Amino acid sequence: MDFTSLYTTRIQKNFDDDQAEILNTFLEKAVSKEAAKVTLINYHQGLPIMYPATVVAVERGTLDLDVHPQQAVAIDGDRYTLIRSKLFPYAIAAHVQYVNVKKHAVTLNKLCYVEILAEKRNAVRLSLDPPVDASIVHEGVEIVGKLLDISVQGVAMKLDHYLELEPGTDVSIQFMLPDLAQQKQVLMELAATLVNIDGQASPYRCRFKVSPGKQQEQLISRYVFQRQVEVIHGLKDVAE
Repeated sequence: MDFTSLYTTRIQKNFDDDQAEILNTFLEKAVSKEAAKVTLINYHQGLPIMYPATVVAVERGTLDLDVHPQQAVAIDGDRYTLIRSKLFPYAIAAHVQYVNVKKHAVTLNKLCYVEILAEKRNAVRLSLDPPVDASIVHEGVEIVGKLLDISVQGVAMKLDHYLELEPGTDVSIQFMLPDLAQQKQVLMELAATLVNIDGQASPYRCRFKVSPGKQQEQLISRYVFQRQVEVIHGLKDVAE
């Protein structure tokens, strides 16, 4: 999974030196039980999954941790995690080298300092499973893509072709939103503003700020809540 949209890097020296510093700091503080305690964060299908974890070993460029059962499931699916520790001024992004869900054990590598952009969101943005067809309409032109995630304040879409619009451009986004409670599809037409386009090649990820009406906001809020319940139940079922 590409999780780079969740953060921006905060390289202090260079990647290799920063990783060595992170691992050495954990190694030097290994005698302190308190220092070995960290918090792991995964935005699993968009839902923040955050539990304490314990660093159990530092060796050969990797970090071994004992993690919460549900965090292990999220990490196994996402293949990344984010680390917060009072030992460091920034959060740390890490790739997953090994995970054992049953033993609640993970081994992490490719560590680097980051600022977590997802923490700045004012609303939880949940992934649509599966993504749904959606259209961007601008000056009578329709661009078709896939809606990847949604909140009451923003959405992200995947496009196969580059969107020739500048950030700040106002558009309309149209799609069918699943209403899981009533088991039907609801047509949504949202006023939106392009925030940014991520990616150097196809597929491109386009992020929008949206301004739903009152009824639309209620429908989105209900969908996001229903998706949160689904995600949590899914983690618990696998962890058990």
